[in-house]
Amino acid sequence: MKSWGLALLFCLSSAGFAVEDNSIEAVQWLERMNRAVLSMDYEGHFVYQRGPSLEAMYLRHRIGREGPTESLLSLTGIPREVIRDNESITVITNRNGKLLITQQPASGKLSHLKSIQTEKLQQNYRITLGGNVRIAGRPGIVINLLPKDNLRYGYRLTLDKLNALPLDLMVVGDDGGIQSRIMFTDLRITDVDVLSLQSQNPVGEASTTKPLMLAKLGSDAGDAEITRKPAWALVQADDTHWNFRSLPAGFELIRHQKSPQTGLEHFVFSDGLATVSAYLEPLDSDTAFEGYTNLGSVRVLGRRLKDHQLTLVGEVPEKTLEMVAASIQRHES
Repeated sequence: MKSWGLALLFCLSSAGFAVEDNSIEAVQWLERMNRAVLSMDYEGHFVYQRGPSLEAMYLRHRIGREGPTESLLSLTGIPREVIRDNESITVITNRNGKLLITQQPASGKLSHLKSIQTEKLQQNYRITLGGNVRIAGRPGIVINLLPKDNLRYGYRLTLDKLNALPLDLMVVGDDGGIQSRIMFTDLRITDVDVLSLQSQNPVGEASTTKPLMLAKLGSDAGDAEITRKPAWALVQADDTHWNFRSLPAGFELIRHQKSPQTGLEHFVFSDGLATVSAYLEPLDSDTAFEGYTNLGSVRVLGRRLKDHQLTLVGEVPEKTLEMVAASIQRHES
């Protein structure tokens, strides 16, 4: 549930990659998408395929007086909702009728992944137009993002032809197999008065919409178990013992934060679309996680670095994680 910025942005396409060179028009469509996702109110159901798992979810996106608010409600598995705005991230879970609410301040604004930097993307991907398709009952146009090397996957994106909102996203591996897919089954453009968004929030003052889960249950958070966590602290360059040098081509550090409670450091690297997260934390035992595991389409690599655990997470090829792990250096201040 940590990387919804990308999931809320895109949805997939069932058409093949285009062969003609029409990158200028394709880039113009991506720029239209940038404006649409930051300025429009919309909501709808989508399915999320990741490896063998398939989940159904409901998304609500609103532009209020204090900025955008997103709510993501799971419709399969354990009932759970994630709400994010400019101030906080709230997770509501319903376990056997007991509401568990966890809230922490957000570190900065909503994810910058929502505003794709097309110039940066063109350094690492060949962007072309595909064909016309129909997704969620709406006419769509396919945008293909073909990687220029083997350090990242390809993407097939379908945008609504009327408003450029993303309808469908497919992440494709080197062998053409689907790594993950997000596809709306219905999408509604809503025109909601901002005043209607200012309902009283039972979780905290930061959120401007009543949680969907509480609305569906017809309840409030009065008897819920509420946990409030401190915010991650942004880390300055001279306030860490770690450096990442010789990163994979196209990737750069976009965020570095630290848990004030545990000392866990979190680095986020991106090429403008794909992301890799690196977690470094002190080991409290002799046992460390080393090697690979998969979370659906997401690759996880663990390494022991003396008295620290390094964990790399990303929807990228294993080679890319290996290169990030090899680039880390520890220095003493």
